[in-house]
Amino acid sequence: MGNLINRKTIDPGAIYCVGKNFQEHAVEMQLLEASLPIAESSRKSEPIIFMKPPTALETDGIITMPSFEGRLLSANMHYEAELVLLVGKSTDGCSLEEAPSFIGGLGAGLDMTLRDEQLSAKKAGNPWLKSKGFRKSALISDFVPFSEANLPFDLEISLDLNGLRVQQGSVSEMLHPPAMLIHYLSYLFGLRRGDLVFTGTPAGVGAVKGGDELKCILSRPGQGKREQLAELLAKVV
Repeated sequence: MGNLINRKTIDPGAIYCVGKNFQEHAVEMQLLEASLPIAESSRKSEPIIFMKPPTALETDGIITMPSFEGRLLSANMHYEAELVLLVGKSTDGCSLEEAPSFIGGLGAGLDMTLRDEQLSAKKAGNPWLKSKGFRKSALISDFVPFSEANLPFDLEISLDLNGLRVQQGSVSEMLHPPAMLIHYLSYLFGLRRGDLVFTGTPAGVGAVKGGDELKCILSRPGQGKREQLAELLAKVV
């Protein structure tokens, strides 16, 4: 599979993120939002896309609560473990069949979220960039170079919080799989080499506090046990 792509060399022009891409997490969020159950038709809708600015990228594994003029901006910051795609070459519209060839690498990531700010903004009908786009809110591991020949999409993303497994999900459970996301984003926005795509989180999101240690792992089935492909270690300070 070749050497890992060092996270320090990644300089995205855009960081795309996918919301509610796992059905159980979508239900989880509906409960948090105290809304109605998800309609069956939502399974077939277009993906929910939001963005983080490039300044949200964090490659040293440090998670901090954002503040403004000495005031903390949240009392409820959540982890969300995700498979992250590294765009390998630029495209302004690729077919679904061509899409995998535009993936340069696969990594583990954390989409840190100010959950109280997000839910308040949604309730008020306001944008929720602050809850998702603050500095150090997009953490990434090193990336495994991707090719369809040696790395099929039988992948799993998991998260351990202080040694306890809290999230685990497979690419096969995604409502919109990686190739579809690349296909969709390429036509809607255009993709550039070095862009990142956070593909959505499985159920089990929760709050972090100072001193917490997180380990996000990207793996796939091996001979008798899962093979670890990428690891992201992070700490809340």
